[in-house]
Amino acid sequence: MPNINDYLDWRGDLPISTSPFCEVDNLIFSMLSFLDFSGIVPSDMLTAPVKLADAYARFRERFPEGQDFGEVIPVFVNDTFAQAAASVRFRDTYMAAYRDIHDEAEVVQFSAVTFILPDNSLFLAYRGTDDTLLGWREDFHLSFTHPVKSQELALEYLCEAASCYSGPIRLGGHSKGGNLAAFAAIFAPKAVADRIVQVWSNDGPGFMREVIDSPRFAAAEGKITTIVPQSSVIGMLLGHNDRYEVIESTVKNGLRQHDPYSWQVKGPRFLHLDELSPEGKRHNEVLAEWLDGIGAEDRRKFTDTVFGLLESTGAKTVSDLSLNDPVAFAAKAAAMIRQYASLDKAAKDNVYQLMSKLAEANMKVK
Repeated sequence: MPNINDYLDWRGDLPISTSPFCEVDNLIFSMLSFLDFSGIVPSDMLTAPVKLADAYARFRERFPEGQDFGEVIPVFVNDTFAQAAASVRFRDTYMAAYRDIHDEAEVVQFSAVTFILPDNSLFLAYRGTDDTLLGWREDFHLSFTHPVKSQELALEYLCEAASCYSGPIRLGGHSKGGNLAAFAAIFAPKAVADRIVQVWSNDGPGFMREVIDSPRFAAAEGKITTIVPQSSVIGMLLGHNDRYEVIESTVKNGLRQHDPYSWQVKGPRFLHLDELSPEGKRHNEVLAEWLDGIGAEDRRKFTDTVFGLLESTGAKTVSDLSLNDPVAFAAKAAAMIRQYASLDKAAKDNVYQLMSKLAEANMKVK
């Protein structure tokens, strides 16, 4: 079934001037943000940008076999970059201001890159969660901290780009990157917000209620498109004010539908559906009930405990956990069991209560 790489095969010969920028283009740029452009695309907004085709040539010199993303990011991103660089549609796009920040002390995993299209419009692409446990810990922080550090950096990045470049602005990202794009648009100063023409959150988690209920959200939500596959899990986390576009994924498992290469494309659009699948609706109801029943402090304690267990294995990334190697994972699991046994009663009770509430919410909507 056709996906974004098939789209590049079919429509890569159509320049933006002939076929306007569309939602599928948004996902292509959003996925390219997962690539490591260190030493390829300048980090300074004022340094001359690099043509996308030239960036690809440098990328291939650095990664002759393609970049290894670990367990989380689809390897097909390498193919997307190759096809985009060869296409009439994107090869004359310029790339600028690549940022990549990992800070354990601040609990931040942030990356972004700016695409400058031939019509002088900008697309700011925010990277989603990478393979690091640090990135996943920050995702959990979205449920009890406002704002998280990456959200602040996303807004700073938008304002800096707006001050350095003219032209209309689009923003987007996949997973957490979609949340960052939406956050930046919601809290942008008016002069910057007025230049934003479209924002895409591609199966990105939503926001805490204080953001959803704010006047800033109400002012910006008309420009924000949240795209979720029919049985989405990640995109159902937190709140979107029930505004989202449902599209078709070729896989059945809700978590695996987070893979954007399973999203179906028809012409310049994804294959849109009328509503979530029954499974998707259940995910929405279960997660909403579970999170509504948990206070921010309990969420924080749960996060600290869970990631303490994961980090007790010595793992720094999801790949380090060896989830696909039963023998290696058994050793990791043993380390987590020992760490859990050493926890005090309050920490164990917190985990037990929150998992019990999740099971109870799941039973209510079956």
